[in-house]
Parts: sequence; structure tokens; C-alpha cells
Amino acid sequence: MIKKFIIEALEKKGYVNKWLQPNSNFNYDALYLLLFALQKKNYKIIQIGANDGIRKDPINAFIKDYNKSISYLGFEPQEIPFSQLKKNYQNFNNFYFIKQCVGEESKSNFYYVNKKYQDLCKKNNWYFNNGANSLIKENLSRRLIRYNLNPDDYIESYEVEVLPLKKSIEMNFQNILEYFRNIDLLLIDAEGYDDKVIYNSSIDFFRPKYINFEYKNLSETNLENLIKFLKQNSYECIKWKNNDCLAVLSET
Repeated sequence: MIKKFIIEALEKKGYVNKWLQPNSNFNYDALYLLLFALQKKNYKIIQIGANDGIRKDPINAFIKDYNKSISYLGFEPQEIPFSQLKKNYQNFNNFYFIKQCVGEESKSNFYYVNKKYQDLCKKNNWYFNNGANSLIKENLSRRLIRYNLNPDDYIESYEVEVLPLKKSIEMNFQNILEYFRNIDLLLIDAEGYDDKVIYNSSIDFFRPKYINFEYKNLSETNLENLIKFLKQNSYECIKWKNNDCLAVLSET
């Protein structure tokens, strides 16, 4: 039903795309396509927790098709995914990348699954997902416990600097800060840290039309507080997927 609605809505606007044909795989989050395809201007996107820009990335297909109309700023704290992110988008103009954790300013531990776990994945032919690594140890531990694994055997950490969004941009690309005011989309996948990212993203300055965040790893209390905060800042929140919540600026 949702797929049919999206296709019909885009067709009414005269939009045709190979991924929207009835027999296509439709293997990315077409909601983003609907949100952006109906706009006729430059798209400004800030993505926090971008990983490599490909694996399970909801806007990768959109970026590939419309990179000439996109200004993009991607944040990823992990060295290998960050290098891959830059490589994957290296031929696009107005694309910027910052190797940084966004959130409440601090020195914090970043938790990741170690080589022992990676070897276990290879041995058992499991999918290895470094996108689950997080500032929240409990979030990563739960995933391992789910597979009857002892987190202490597979989780390690290193210290990272965490900065608010605006301060991080000022330190790395001060000349683009004003340009990224009034953005279209703030996309967040921070593995249980999404609320802290939003609280420290100066949404009164960047004023994103849409904020998409993953809510499944937030406690009920933290999610309630976050939605209350967003409503106070003129956003209407819609849980449109089992994992994701979309906050829409009421002024749009």
C-alpha cells in the first residue's frame, strides 16, 4: 500500500525513475525520494552516523541519482568506514566529510566489536555490521547477548572527542557553516545516542525541514522526552517505520 501510494504521488508530479517501476526491487527507503523529488531546488543534507554511505544507507540511491543538486555533509567517527565514505562520494561536488562524533561535548569511549568477533562472523558466514558500534556500550552488548555471546569477550573501546554539531563544523569547515543553515534533512543513525545528537545539533540554527532518527534503541523515557523537545521546537513526529521516526517542521 505504501509503495503504491509513493509511486502514484510521484507519477502525478511527472516523476519517473527506474527504481519506482512496479516490478522493481524497491530496496531503499523511498520515503526520502518522495520528500525530495517533490522539491525543485538544491538539497542540503547533514548525515550523522553515515558509515560508508552504502551499506543499509537509506539515501544512497537518491544521492547517486541527484548528486549534482545536493550539498552534503557527512559525519562518521570510525576510521575505515570514514575513509570508505569519502572514497564512495569522492567524485561529487559540494560534498564534505568530518570524522567526528556529534553530541554533548566530552571525551567519551567509543565501543566497537573486536577482531575476535569479526573472525567469528567470517567463520559462521554471519553478516558483519560495524554500523552497530556506538558510544552506548549497552546498545552493543544487547546485540551480542541476543546471539548468546559474552560482550566482555568481543567489545573493546577507544577514546573519542564528542562535539556539538555546530562547533564541529566551525572547527573543520568554518566557511560552510552559514551555507548549511536551513537544511532539508538531518539524518541520524547513532545507535542509541540519537537523542543526544539532536539535543546538541542547534536545530534552531540549522532548522532542518526533516529530522529522521532511529528510535528503537532509545528507552521509553528518552524517546518521550525527545518527542516533547521536538514538539516544543515546532516539529511533528511520525513513527513511519519499526525503527525510524520522522520529525517534520510544521512551517513546511
